[in-house]
Amino acid sequence: MFEQIISEANRLQPELVEIRRHIHRNPELGFEEWETAKLVSEKISGLGLRVTKGVAKTGILAVLPREGSNRTIALRADMDALPVEEQNDVPYKSVNPGIMHACGHDAHLAMLIGAAKILSFLKDGLKVNVKFIFQPCEEQPKGGAAPMIKAGVLEKPKVDAIFGLHINPYLPAGFLGLKEGIVMAAADEFTIEIKGRGGHGAAPHQTVDPIVVSAYVVQALQLIVSRQTDPLEPVVVSVCAIKGGQSFNIIADRVTLTGTVRTLNPQVQQQMPEAIRNIVKGVTSAFGADFNFDYQWGYPLLRNNQQMLDIVRQAGRAVVGRQKVLQINMPSMGAEDFAYFTGHVPGAYFFLGAQPPGGVSHPWHNPKFDIDEAALATGAAVLAGCVVKAQEVLEGGK
Repeated sequence: MFEQIISEANRLQPELVEIRRHIHRNPELGFEEWETAKLVSEKISGLGLRVTKGVAKTGILAVLPREGSNRTIALRADMDALPVEEQNDVPYKSVNPGIMHACGHDAHLAMLIGAAKILSFLKDGLKVNVKFIFQPCEEQPKGGAAPMIKAGVLEKPKVDAIFGLHINPYLPAGFLGLKEGIVMAAADEFTIEIKGRGGHGAAPHQTVDPIVVSAYVVQALQLIVSRQTDPLEPVVVSVCAIKGGQSFNIIADRVTLTGTVRTLNPQVQQQMPEAIRNIVKGVTSAFGADFNFDYQWGYPLLRNNQQMLDIVRQAGRAVVGRQKVLQINMPSMGAEDFAYFTGHVPGAYFFLGAQPPGGVSHPWHNPKFDIDEAALATGAAVLAGCVVKAQEVLEGGK
């Protein structure tokens, strides 16, 4: 069957490029993917799928049913873009100001559409139901995965295994990167409001300057990583936005800091709110300021199921060859709400190389992010192959 999968994927390659470029040209933010969802619906119509639109607002669930089967395998792709102004000079450059597919979700969608077309073409060889989950809003916590699960995408029929992938601009096109165990970090969000006393910029002694206090808070928070956490436990505490003040000669009365915490150990994660609060309390107290603090638990750890990862490995080797399936040794401090799916059913998440031609890579979320579109057919084939290999395992095959 893999010869047919590869042949069909290669035949679909021009269409997948067209789909990806259309989505890239017309990006939409999380839970606003109305036109994206409309395109997905159009591209998967006529495949014999049971399609449900408007799942968790803009998501789509498509089911390829196999009569008499009590086993179901799911494939998932994310739909949303980022609030980034694109700087690429390409024919498919974003036409929506300040919005860009800078993380590869346009490619993920094209590949899942491709996998749906491949598996529909080969459905007579399938003995399991297949669910195609087109998920909104992966980029903004609390994300779209949890609402889709709440809406029942893993039930009726019940999902037994799930697979997802992510484009990697640092791996050559056609290579796969597989990570055992923990793949991505847990990601939490915090907001700190520093409350000072405003006044004239010429008389700082009559004020409590929250901008100065904030500067000390930003620096002191790094002591959590360098002095309060075991050096062998990876932790990231990043203040990513500071908002305060309106004029060059007015000392503000308050400043708001927002940021993220990334951890790989649930016990360490649980310690972070108190650690941050204590730092902020100490610094603000020293300066005579006050504060408000809010901590939001975000995406959980993304951990691969070993049996499901072995299925990806087998499918990858069948599609691209053993030499192009690589082992990733270190987890990423990035986060993914695919973790909600793997918290409910066994699953695996893997990386697909798509380094742009010429070897010049820009990281995820960069305004010049782009990919080698040759990876699209490969990704569609591997996703379809995961279903075939998982079917063998679930049905007791070898």
